[in-house]
Amino acid sequence: MVGEDDVSSNNAPINNLARALLENHEPKFVAAEDSLQDLTAKQDMLMGQVFRQTDCLSEAIKHTQVYEMVTQTKIYQNKLLSLQKEMADLSERSQKIKKRALKLQQSKQHEALLREQAKDRELEREKQLIARPAKRN
Repeated sequence: MVGEDDVSSNNAPINNLARALLENHEPKFVAAEDSLQDLTAKQDMLMGQVFRQTDCLSEAIKHTQVYEMVTQTKIYQNKLLSLQKEMADLSERSQKIKKRALKLQQSKQHEALLREQAKDRELEREKQLIARPAKRN
């Protein structure tokens, strides 16, 4: 069997080589680790800014939608006022037409009454013109 002294003497050059390699590259790895941590921190900061900008954009879109709704409300309010005015005009015209129709109906009834009275007078006149037998005394 191989003794421990042989194993440790065989490992010494490997350990020296590993130590030298580690000493040579360790500062680079530490610097890379620091750079990665800085990069991660900056990335988190940028993600936070992106989320805030997204929130601001969402708010702006909501305000735009509210503005559009207000604009549409004004348009519909103007349409409503226009329709109310038109309905008032139509109602007034309708009332005038009803009054005219009532006057015309009264006029026609009056004319019919006058014709009826004229017929009655004519019939009465004809009755008076009809010969009557004389009364004997």
